[in-house]
Amino acid sequence: MAFREQNSIQALRDSWPGAFVGDRPALDMRREAVLVADGLVAADFAPLERLFEGIHTEPPALLWSPSEEQLADEVLIFLRRYWLDRKRGDDLPRSREIDALDLKPALGYLMLMEPQDGETDFLYRVYGSRIVDYSRFEMTGKRVWDVPSPSVAAYFVATYRAVCIRREPLFSFHRARLDQFYAQWQRLILPFVNDEGVVDRLLVGNVPSVQR
Repeated sequence: MAFREQNSIQALRDSWPGAFVGDRPALDMRREAVLVADGLVAADFAPLERLFEGIHTEPPALLWSPSEEQLADEVLIFLRRYWLDRKRGDDLPRSREIDALDLKPALGYLMLMEPQDGETDFLYRVYGSRIVDYSRFEMTGKRVWDVPSPSVAAYFVATYRAVCIRREPLFSFHRARLDQFYAQWQRLILPFVNDEGVVDRLLVGNVPSVQR
């Protein structure tokens, strides 16, 4: 268990240079996550940029409601179409209609998130096998605040919380320098609601890659 945890922390360092440099206490970062989310909701990215300055890492590029042309990855294009096909006018798709059989082209790259504690934390109900292979993390059944670096967890929580509030898709692109390579993550967060219209699931496509 200790070896696996150490391996996961090293993987986090690889993907997020500086993740543990000057990392603030978890309680502080929970407050920071709410502030960053509020900024994202208002399309103000300054709080996000300050968060990443604190961990000496380039901030991700974020885009609300991306068009198909703005998504370069086929998995994310498929998920965007899947979400749009299930919308009812201005109403968001129903979470009870999410069916793994319909998601085969994206399996392995999917995360299914459930809001917890007033959208200040999120439970990983599904954490795709391809994501596990690349990140060396297995998060199924865990919460976002279980991520070893509170600063990185704060970023994830902020994006998920902002999507719940704005009720629209959010695309993020993060690239980190690894010696002679770049680790890249493309993520598309899609909100789904229960029968009362409350966002109760986030379907997330998370596609990693390595580039010279």
